Amino acid sequence: MKTIKAGIIGTGFIGPAHVEAVRRLGYVEMVALCEANDDLARSKAAQLHIPKSYGSVKALLADKEVEVIHNCTPNHVHFEISKQIMAAGKHVISEKPLAMNTKESKELVKFAAKTGVVNAIDFNYRYYPLVQEAKAMVQSGKLGDVFHANGSYTQD
Repeated sequence: MKTIKAGIIGTGFIGPAHVEAVRRLGYVEMVALCEANDDLARSKAAQLHIPKSYGSVKALLADKEVEVIHNCTPNHVHFEISKQIMAAGKHVISEKPLAMNTKESKELVKFAAKTGVVNAIDFNYRYYPLVQEAKAMVQSGKLGDVFHANGSYTQD
């Protein structure tokens, strides 16, 4: 299987979780990191053992080795950053939310289709064993007609 070369923008709270998840896949290599400035990027790249660091989105987008970029920036810039990534011909895996409103989200979906790249959001809980079990119970009809469900997830 071909190794996919990935980059990441934003390594605050959730960014390192993306790096760890990618490494566990075995066929994706996190090769580049982008942060708000060069010093922070170098520091975070060293901490996360990522070989290349960039202090600007433009510099990361110019890296021809990077095929897909994880957008782990603050929510209010997801739209702008994801659009830049796709305009550069790179695939996007965005942290939730896709954008701040429906209008922006629809624009990103259309732009992804136009540019021919993948614009995905990580729904990581979808494949958790307990979520899969609950899904199977609902689909099997064991629970009858489900009109509402409430749950919680705690992470330390």
